Amino acid sequence: MSEDERTAALRANISAYDNIDEREYKNGAPHLKHESIGRIYETLAASALDQVGHDSKTVEVLELGAGNGLASGPWFMPGVRLTAVDSSEPMLRDLVKRAAASGVEARPVVADALDYLESTDDTFDIITHVSMIHHVPDYLHLLARSAAHVRAGGCLITFQDPLRYDKVAFHHHFIDRASYFAWRVGQGNVKRGLKTRWRRLRGVYSPDEVVDFEDYHVVRDGVDSAAIASLLEDSFAKVQIVSYWSTYSRILQSFGEHLRLVSSFGILASGRKLN
Repeated sequence: MSEDERTAALRANISAYDNIDEREYKNGAPHLKHESIGRIYETLAASALDQVGHDSKTVEVLELGAGNGLASGPWFMPGVRLTAVDSSEPMLRDLVKRAAASGVEARPVVADALDYLESTDDTFDIITHVSMIHHVPDYLHLLARSAAHVRAGGCLITFQDPLRYDKVAFHHHFIDRASYFAWRVGQGNVKRGLKTRWRRLRGVYSPDEVVDFEDYHVVRDGVDSAAIASLLEDSFAKVQIVSYWSTYSRILQSFGEHLRLVSSFGILASGRKLN
C-alpha cells in the first residue's frame, strides 16, 4: 500500500462520514438495517465475552472504526470498558452520548486506526472492526497490528465486509450485484452511479473521487477472508469465518437468506496465544 492510497482512503472516509445524515447512514448499512445481520454480530460479541471469561464490566474492548455507536450495542449492554477509535470527531461525539445513555463511559480517540495502533502500548481483551477493514487499503497490515494489541487469551473480531468476488459462487455474486443495482436505482443519483460504474469497468480510480476510496474494496474486488484467517491463525488458537448474505433492500435481504446465498463475512479469532 502506498502512502498516497492510505491518505486518499482516510480523506475519503472523513469526507463521507463527518456530516452524514443518520437515516441515510443506516439505509446504506445492512448490518444496522437488518436485524438478522445484527444478530450475527451480537452472537460473535457474546462468544468473545464468554471466551475472555471474566466479568464483562472489567473487559476492555477496543472498537476500531467505531463511528457513531450504532453498531456498539453488544458492548454497551454488558457494560464493558470501551475505547472507541474513529477518524470522525462528530461521529464519536454521538457514540459517547449513546454509551452514556446505556450507562457506559466510552473513551473516544479521534485518530486513524493504524496511527493509533502504532502510537500506543495499550492492550485489550477484545478488539473489533465492524464494517471497517474494507475501507483500508492494506487491511492485512492493520489486522496484524490489531492482533499485537490483544491480550493473551483475548479475541479479535471483524464483521460486515464483502467476500472476494472471485471466491464466491458465480450466481451468488451475480444476485448480489443485481440486488445492489436494483436498490441503487430506487435511491436516485442514477446518472452519477452509471458514471462511477463506467470508470470502474475501465479500471479508473481517482483519489479525488470519494466513492472510489471510501469503500476501498471496489479497487480490489472484495476482501480476502482466507488471507485474513491465515494471518490470524499464527496468533490465535481458533479462527472462525462466518459467511452470510448482506444486501441493502429488506425484500432482497429476505430473498437471499431464503436461498442461503452469501456475500459478506465476519471473523472471530479467539484464544490469543502467548508471544
